[in-house]
Amino acid sequence: MNLLLLVIAIVATLAIFATTAKGREIAKRIGFRDRVTGAASSDDVAYLLKVCGGDRAELDRRIALERDRYPELTEAEHYRRAIRKDFASREPSSS
Repeated sequence: MNLLLLVIAIVATLAIFATTAKGREIAKRIGFRDRVTGAASSDDVAYLLKVCGGDRAELDRRIALERDRYPELTEAEHYRRAIRKDFASREPSSS
């Protein structure tokens, strides 16, 4: 009985921790990115990393730029804005 209560207490503590900012950050790092509210999807991260030539520093720079301009947006929205900018830069100008 005591073991069951211990397991329930640990699970409840982890569930509560997962709702904090630090808990969400850890969840993203260990591969639960697609299950974290407001986090960019793994596909968005992979696409933008590919666009950046695999350069993680360049990806971080692009996201930091979006975060500085629009701090109220979520991480997912920052990635989408950066991806849209890439699409826009590829389109031929209509002059």
